[in-house]
Amino acid sequence: MYRDEPMIFWKQVLWSDESKYNLFGSAGKIMVWRTSTEEFNPKCTVPTGKHGGGNVKVWRCFAWNGVGNLIFVDGNMTGEMYKEILVENLFQSSKKLQLGKEMVFQHDNDPKHTSRVVKNSLDKQYVKRLIWPPFSPDMNPMEHLWDELERRMKKTPAKNEKELRETLQAEWKNIGQDVTNKLVESVPNRLYECTRMKRYPTRY
Repeated sequence: MYRDEPMIFWKQVLWSDESKYNLFGSAGKIMVWRTSTEEFNPKCTVPTGKHGGGNVKVWRCFAWNGVGNLIFVDGNMTGEMYKEILVENLFQSSKKLQLGKEMVFQHDNDPKHTSRVVKNSLDKQYVKRLIWPPFSPDMNPMEHLWDELERRMKKTPAKNEKELRETLQAEWKNIGQDVTNKLVESVPNRLYECTRMKRYPTRY
């Protein structure tokens, strides 16, 4: 599916996802980067102490034309909370990125994303969505945009949660269209590799 879509189609896709950042201690800072479904994966956790630290959760999106909004999420996200994030930021980001009426929205199959309240809200607004296969992070160029942001964050390590929020916003906004162009241009190859590897990991 979608393998024969021209590049003009992929330029209209608004890619999205959530992630969580942890900041530990005041001397040795460790930032943990993980997707919304990797919260308890041992490879994505670090032992914590009683003092210091903090974390922030974010939702963000991007398209061919650049990055959209980056939103901080307080507390545990529910379907209702996710719906409100989309109501406030989906079309705002789409307008900013000049996607127009042909915009196609991408999010994965997290239960919050597929909840009835979210589905009904998107249907009511006639939002077209990509049909997204389960367990397919290789297909999402957002993964590599996370890597890009992580490299930038390492250059200006935050000392506390306030600085972490400020740095995340600043570095996110500094990501240029040259980066997002390359990521979107990689999508056809991602689809080809996923098909060729038949559910095995790809080079992406």
